[in-house]
Amino acid sequence: MNEQPGRSEEALAQRARRIDLAHHSDFALGPVRVRPSLRRIVGPDGEAMLEPKVMQVLIALSDPIGALLSRDDLIDRCWDGRVIGDTSINRVISLLRGALRDVAGEAVVVENVPKVGYRLVVRESEAEGEADIAEGDDADAPGSPAAAKSRRGPFFAGIAVLVAVALAAVFALLRPTGDEPLPDISVAMLPLGVAEGVDPLYAAGLESELRAQFAQVGAMEVTASESARMLLEEGLSPTEIGKRLGAHYVWAGDFAVEAERAALDLRLIDVDTGEEVLVDRLSSAPDAAQHLPFRTARSVSLALGRPVRESTLPEAVSASDFKLYLVANGLMRTRGMDQRRAALEILGEVTARNPRFAAGWGALAKAHFLYPAQGVEETARYRGMARAFAERALEMRADTVEALKVIGIASEEPEVALANLERAVELDPGDSEAWFWLSIQQQRFLLEGGDPMASALRMVAIDPLWPAVWNVSTLAAEFGRGDLARKMERDIAAASATPAQEMFAEARLARLEGDLSRFVELTTRASRTATDGERLYSIYIPDRMIRLLLDLPLADGQRVRRGSAPGMLERLDRGDLPARAELERAGLAGKRAWDDPRFMEVAAPLFLETGREREMLEDYDARFASPAAFAAHAEQTGQPYAVITGVSPYLVLALRRAGRDNEAAAHLAAMKKALSEARATGLEWLDPLLLELDIAALEGDAGRAAEVVARLPDFGWPFAPARVDPSVHNLLRSDPLYGEIRQLPEVDAVLDPIRRRLSRERAEVLSLGL
Repeated sequence: MNEQPGRSEEALAQRARRIDLAHHSDFALGPVRVRPSLRRIVGPDGEAMLEPKVMQVLIALSDPIGALLSRDDLIDRCWDGRVIGDTSINRVISLLRGALRDVAGEAVVVENVPKVGYRLVVRESEAEGEADIAEGDDADAPGSPAAAKSRRGPFFAGIAVLVAVALAAVFALLRPTGDEPLPDISVAMLPLGVAEGVDPLYAAGLESELRAQFAQVGAMEVTASESARMLLEEGLSPTEIGKRLGAHYVWAGDFAVEAERAALDLRLIDVDTGEEVLVDRLSSAPDAAQHLPFRTARSVSLALGRPVRESTLPEAVSASDFKLYLVANGLMRTRGMDQRRAALEILGEVTARNPRFAAGWGALAKAHFLYPAQGVEETARYRGMARAFAERALEMRADTVEALKVIGIASEEPEVALANLERAVELDPGDSEAWFWLSIQQQRFLLEGGDPMASALRMVAIDPLWPAVWNVSTLAAEFGRGDLARKMERDIAAASATPAQEMFAEARLARLEGDLSRFVELTTRASRTATDGERLYSIYIPDRMIRLLLDLPLADGQRVRRGSAPGMLERLDRGDLPARAELERAGLAGKRAWDDPRFMEVAAPLFLETGREREMLEDYDARFASPAAFAAHAEQTGQPYAVITGVSPYLVLALRRAGRDNEAAAHLAAMKKALSEARATGLEWLDPLLLELDIAALEGDAGRAAEVVARLPDFGWPFAPARVDPSVHNLLRSDPLYGEIRQLPEVDAVLDPIRRRLSRERAEVLSLGL
């Protein structure tokens, strides 16, 4: 990046100096105390925790106060000069402005100088800022109930140890150091009881709001889980439910709305003793019920000796609009298509009337993300709006959890996605959906995101009977932890509240053991009584992959894959590459062939298998001037590892056949770099093993290939993987990449028993007449 003329050497040296938060001294900005090593700012209105990048930008703008820094200056000092988009800088500036506003109003602001850059303006005297700020404001009161609590016994005892070990490193990064930490407390919320005449959608939204307020006001893990609901329906007592879910306390509440008041009766029960440590009734005028969640959370927090975070007081919004906001949240919880559309419409009206309602904008962002859009373009449009509304919410309140989640799950930038979701689970550690989305993005961005098993296991511990967690066993298998995968399924089967749940768990266990006919039989039976959510999360993708592996028709009601041409993708999954004219009509030829990465990942081996590699190279040349251009395209997709590992092996083969050896060598080098980066994570999972096999096949390294194939069953292959992309099983198909590898005796010794098993399982499924 070129330097601006007129810069002094001292200024350039200052700009190039890297900001190390761990060793940066505390300092004051007027009334705001900045503590870089703790990523914390403290002001007269409260305190806030900043993301590392946000704290780095604050330090850069403070050195010295009033210095004007361009975007390039900020990139050099805070992003080490890496190429980043304007969105990343805008987001960090927005978060910084929101945090400063939360702790000190307008005393310290980040000013934008159009077409130049940013500078920090302190509007209070330096003397005020240098006044001592008390340390340890968030310490526990001695002798409080919270201080005495240390037990954490989750639903699955074996998983508890694994969760604790896996998350130790995660929370070491997320939790500030130096102050005495609060003891961990977990509260299981039972379903909110509602009196006759209360709108159930309103009640569902109120329950969600109560849970979120508990977590944030008292800095504790609070879950309102599907598991608690199911266990309550089985007739278990609150204390027993708390023990089953490993909670320290159980919260139970009943809500009623009468002509003159709205009332919430609540109880807080100590799981160890069975004693009620809090019994309270909170009431309000019907037109002031929006304050009940915060008042309830405050009551519980004080009873447990937790410091109350006053910054989470409800924002200014009318009671009628707050009720609509709760109804919309209740609609989104159902995940029904019509309900999600209605939620979006309601929240649009609420935010229009209440433009400073940050939680409303966060909910509107989520409604756009969850909106049942049709097609790639409409989906992209709604997700773009979701990000825009989430950013608006964060400008108003930097800790709006739903907005953080939406930015995290919708982002194509690993740093942005992971930072926002990590912040969300830090603020609300009982939000199982946030852990779910974090695990998804960690899997998507494995090279940057750390171990997704930690987040996945945390999700299981919070809500073991929520259908979304049930495929964590698949992830465990792909990470070489087959014993854990099997134990999880056995525990879920033992804890299941319905026959369908038990059968689904037994089916997934059968799949892990390679008993595919048993899997198909059980899933078919369970689907007759299961909920849509159970079918979607529990067996939809695994069932689809097993049927493709066994060359069986898809089950009734199976949805086709999403993409630019879903029907075409279904044909490709079956090994049927359409004629060129069909591809052109579908917009999957020429430059456009590369717009949908999933298309080319599945189509590339078929082009070579059918002798049509010339077509693939024509499309490649129409879009990319060089291997470097292809690498840039892979980066732009947000998933460079997936694109390079999915397509480059076949480009190497095709380019070699065309005599373009230098280009082939460049793609092979990119594959080796991707493998090196994957190994550098220190994690062991299936994908790098498959990439290593591809490289060995392309280099003719028979010994290495045989060693890799021998290890594949240790990672659940070929039965455990549940992917939208069936190419993970191409070693068992006629993929030309593995033509010579399949002839090796050592490889055949692994594959032949698998082939015979698949043939037998297919015959058994057909004999069932399903």
